[in-house]
Amino acid sequence: MSGRRRTAAWVGIALVGLVLAAGLTSAAAQLSNQRVGLSSEPLTAGDALAPTPTPTPTRTATPRPARTAAPRPTRTATPSATRTAVPTVAGSGGHGSDDGPGDDSGGRGRGRGRGGDD
Repeated sequence: MSGRRRTAAWVGIALVGLVLAAGLTSAAAQLSNQRVGLSSEPLTAGDALAPTPTPTPTRTATPRPARTAAPRPTRTATPSATRTAVPTVAGSGGHGSDDGPGDDSGGRGRGRGRGGDD
């Protein structure tokens, strides 16, 4: 198909769709305008068919028990911390000496320093 024929086909399809939409709209409007129901009956005709409402029971207040105060726990004195002397090892010198058993850190704690002189 050439370019003009293709354009004309699309315009024709669009016009058919427009006419179809207008026809469906008109048909739906005609359906909604029709009167359906029993116009000779009054609006209260179905009241006899509905069940009679039952009265709701009235609630009576139930007495609540009196609140009694809960006994509070007695507080006891908190013991204070006492300091104890730290024992020292004689002859250790403290810095880099290897006098103590298992002391290979050279006076540095775990994860400190570069560790090249151990």
